[in-house]
Amino acid sequence: MNKTEIIPVVSYLRQAADRFPARRALVGEDETTYRELYARVRRWATFLVRNGLAPGDRVAIWLPKRPEYVVGLYAAMEAGGTYVPMDGMQPAARAEKILASARPTVLVTDSKRWAQLEGLAPETLRLVILVDADGESTSVAWNGRATLVSTAELDQSEGAGEGKPVERTGDDIAAILFTSGSTGVPKGVCISYSNLHTFIAWATGELELSEHDVFSNHAGFHFDLSTFDLFAAAAVGAAVWIVRESEQRDLVALLDGLQRHRITVWYSVPSVLTLLVDSRALDSGITATLRYLLFAGEVFPIRHLRTLRESLPSSCVLYNLYGPTETNVCLFHRVRGKDLARDKPVYIGSPLPGQTAEVIDENGNPVDAEQEIGELVITGSCVTPGYWRLDDAANHENHRQGRHATGDLVGLEDALFFYHGRKDRMVKINGNRVELGEIEATLLRMPQLAEVAVVVDGGESARNIVAFFSTTQTASPPGTLEIKKHCGEHLPRYMIPRFVRHLDELPKNQNGKIDYPALLRMVVQTGSPQTERAV
Repeated sequence: MNKTEIIPVVSYLRQAADRFPARRALVGEDETTYRELYARVRRWATFLVRNGLAPGDRVAIWLPKRPEYVVGLYAAMEAGGTYVPMDGMQPAARAEKILASARPTVLVTDSKRWAQLEGLAPETLRLVILVDADGESTSVAWNGRATLVSTAELDQSEGAGEGKPVERTGDDIAAILFTSGSTGVPKGVCISYSNLHTFIAWATGELELSEHDVFSNHAGFHFDLSTFDLFAAAAVGAAVWIVRESEQRDLVALLDGLQRHRITVWYSVPSVLTLLVDSRALDSGITATLRYLLFAGEVFPIRHLRTLRESLPSSCVLYNLYGPTETNVCLFHRVRGKDLARDKPVYIGSPLPGQTAEVIDENGNPVDAEQEIGELVITGSCVTPGYWRLDDAANHENHRQGRHATGDLVGLEDALFFYHGRKDRMVKINGNRVELGEIEATLLRMPQLAEVAVVVDGGESARNIVAFFSTTQTASPPGTLEIKKHCGEHLPRYMIPRFVRHLDELPKNQNGKIDYPALLRMVVQTGSPQTERAV
């Protein structure tokens, strides 16, 4: 692959279908060849164009992980649109916020989730594709605006070979990935074709990937890790095993899939790998075919990484990949034996070729000396264009110049970057980016609550979200289960506080603001504020 040429990632699929038509694109219960997958994508894309999808229009996908999710996102790009992947397991209240922001023309979903929207879908919708609708039903109009169709109708539509794919450039937006927002409203990160190609072109060369590889797609399609699984595999004609949500933390399913599908490339957040390590069921027989094990999204506890290394073939290579959604992957580190001998987590490493990483102090000046800590700022083609319909005050001008201030504190050790923590209150929980302010904004919707504060407790192996609250003078404190139920109606599972504590008044600092360090000290001194855990 020519690394200097920007190739839209949807072109990888076309090329794979041409070069490897009979090879498996998906394995397991979803087994599909590249010829079959691309033919289905072409039918859907043709239907989208015929029904008015214009270049740049958004195609939102709100589904559990399944083949139609893959077909939908590829078809969106093939038709010139931008795909908006959504967590299929998130509550409808949050999904509605994302749809209101994305303003999609097309929504791919199922009957259950469509019913949950209860007429709250955005007015921009013109086409709703229901993956579980009766294939023999005819297209019907909904609310006088959108047309409801089944995937069976798209799969059986005529003229799939007519027309040509809508060509896109490196600057065009391929996807919008929505992440946690500090105001309580998720914000969309725009991902260009150039951003994706920068990473995928590097990865296919660095890892020497080929059509003989089999990828495990553990991450959700709304998570940026999934772009590697899908697009790097298609770039070389490799196969992908879609790990369903019900399997993501199912030890039996994961261990069986690793061995049965002969996985060669694994990419996930460390917490999943730690789960496998703790099971004591992972051994070199199960992992015999693994060539590469990649992890990203959070710090990998070094003791678990050492144990994991012992369960892998000696030929398997480990990589720590780093990058917020706004930069995709921008740093990497190939784990060495001497890294595992240290008592600290492994380095986040060095920039990808063509990318620049700087460490900036609190005054905006470069930090040159090793061991000094500052904020990591990335410049290069991996940096995304910015946020969808939102100018971020801290990074607006940076994004115009292809720069992003990550908010991560790092230092240099032996010319390699080492991660020290977050500059602000955004944290990672099981690899998912969480703005603690979004949880607070959700809690404040409860009329009984006067003030709330959310902190994160825990070391490198476990992180717990702890919520503190005070009540209005006339209200009785709500119970822990009532609070968790409320959060569950508005937030993904990983953002629900694990522990909850009521205080007569939240502590304040000299400026009259909530004293978060004092709350953390309270957690440390008294232990977990509640023994009841989220379910």
